[in-house]
Amino acid sequence: ATTALASVSRDLNKANTTVAAGFSYSLNEPMLHPDTLYETQHSLDGYLSLTQSWTKKTVTQFGYELNQINGFQSNPFLRAIIDGDYYVGNSPNKRTRNAVSARLRQGLPRDWFLETDYRYYWDTWDMTSNSVSVGLSHHFSPRIVGGASYRRYTQSGVFFYEPEYTGTPRYITGDFRLFPFNSNEAIAHMDFTPSHPMFNLPAGATLSLQYERYSATTGFQAAIFSGGLRVPMK
Repeated sequence: ATTALASVSRDLNKANTTVAAGFSYSLNEPMLHPDTLYETQHSLDGYLSLTQSWTKKTVTQFGYELNQINGFQSNPFLRAIIDGDYYVGNSPNKRTRNAVSARLRQGLPRDWFLETDYRYYWDTWDMTSNSVSVGLSHHFSPRIVGGASYRRYTQSGVFFYEPEYTGTPRYITGDFRLFPFNSNEAIAHMDFTPSHPMFNLPAGATLSLQYERYSATTGFQAAIFSGGLRVPMK
C-alpha cells in the first residue's frame, strides 16, 4: 500500500475552539495468496472536526468522516456457502462510507472525570452501526489514577449478506466483518506514578495496567491483560 496524506488545524476563540480537517489517498495492491495475482484498490478519505472548550472542565468534539473505496474489496481468504459448497466471496467494487461522532469530556467533583463517545456509521452497502461508550476515572491520589469504561456496539449486515446462498447470486460474502452482530466491551485500568525513581527509571515514569473483556454475538470472546510503561525523555 502507498498512502499520501495532509491535515490542517486552526485555533480560534482564544484557543478555546479548534477546527481540523484532513485528506488522504491510498493505493492498495493486495496479492491474492496463494496466487501471485495482484488486485488494485483506490481509497480516498476525508475528515472534519470541531473541538470546543466550554469551561476548564468541559470539552466537546464533533466530527464527520467520509471514505470512498473503488476497486477490489473482496476477502480472498474467507469462503461463503452456496448450495452447500464453499466459494471465494465477491463484493461490489464501489463503497462510500460515512460516519458522524460526538465526544464529551467532563470534569466532576471530588477528582472524578466522565468520558462519553457516540458514533453512527452508514454506507452504500446498506450497513449501519451504532457505538456508545461511557467511562469514569478518578484521581485516588496525585500518583494513582484508575477507572473503568463500557462500550456497546451494534451493526447491521450488508445488503448482500446471507448465512447461506442458493442459485447464482451476483454478490456473496463470508467476511464476518460484514455480518450483523452486537458486541460488549468492558475495560478497567490503573496508572501509577511513583514519587521516587523506581527500578532506576527517571522520575515521572508511569506504570499502566489494563484488563479488557470483550464478547460478541458472533461467538467470539476475549479477555486481555496489558501493561505499559511511559518514560519521560529529558
